[in-house]
Amino acid sequence: MVLLLLVIPKIANIADNFGCILMMCLKKLLVTVCASALPFIGQAQFDTQRTHYMYGPTAYNPGAVAQNDMCNVFGTYRLQWAGFEGAPHEVFVAGDIPLSIAGTKHGIGVSFATEKMGVFDNKTFLLQYSYKMPLWRGQLGLGLNLGMINFGYDEKYVANFTGAEDGKETPGHTAQELAQGSENTNMAFDCGFGAYYSDESLYLGFSVLNLNKPSLDVSLNGSEDESSVARVFYLTGGYDLPLSNENYHLKPSALFRTDFKVNSFDLTCLVDYKKRFTGGLGYRFGDSFDFMVGANLLSGLFIGYAYDLPVTSMIKSGGSHEVCLKYSFTLEFAKKNKYKSERIL
Repeated sequence: MVLLLLVIPKIANIADNFGCILMMCLKKLLVTVCASALPFIGQAQFDTQRTHYMYGPTAYNPGAVAQNDMCNVFGTYRLQWAGFEGAPHEVFVAGDIPLSIAGTKHGIGVSFATEKMGVFDNKTFLLQYSYKMPLWRGQLGLGLNLGMINFGYDEKYVANFTGAEDGKETPGHTAQELAQGSENTNMAFDCGFGAYYSDESLYLGFSVLNLNKPSLDVSLNGSEDESSVARVFYLTGGYDLPLSNENYHLKPSALFRTDFKVNSFDLTCLVDYKKRFTGGLGYRFGDSFDFMVGANLLSGLFIGYAYDLPVTSMIKSGGSHEVCLKYSFTLEFAKKNKYKSERIL
């Protein structure tokens, strides 16, 4: 008995030490895994960042043009980091219609985006086309973007950072010209490709934007510099899962994008009630928690709102706001059934 009393504390001490060593190993393993994953997940911010990505896939994938065999009009307004002066804000508008030619299915569309970031003003105009083919339980769309991008800025404000103030001049511009404002713009051809599959409950997409890496000649204070727009890859997917109560549908979705230097990964889960009201949460890794609500106001008309709460130092900005509008309808000359709803947006 005495021997047992002497041995038990030693065994307990050994167990405690082993537990500490095990915990240290687990912590080191966790740190190693996280460190390895960070370059992949990244802290990326892209100009085309939108929280309502699942409602307007044509913004990043031309293969999705008229994928629901309906006419669609989609638009968003986003104010990024609302509390900061000169905070980025963007307006995006797109429309598409389905076509049937000699028994084959096609889609054509157009999109326009304008984004203001401080002294910089970027615009994109694209024509979109997709070819549809049956695949598995749904259809696959293969699409192209063709259009122009425009990069602009006002040298009057840029000059404040380069010495052209208080009567000073910069090479190529007098102080008077800078005071009046001299807008510098540059335009380039842009194209992209996308493949998008969808059926009654599932969608999957892969696309590449800025496929040709458009080159822009940027002129600052008389000196010119050539810069190219990075090629960006997108991978997305989503599912419509009916719950035991048929009034509710669970709609998880994800969007990953990368230019192989910076990355962004969105995870979202929405709950749909009677195909009328929608709400849910999302997380953009390393960037924000997203809160979303929406409603189908009329047949085919959807309105949504999203608030992004930053998880970085940008939380001082008060977060980001985004409003989404979408209208889907069919062009039919029959007196009945002029509109048909879509199960998954």
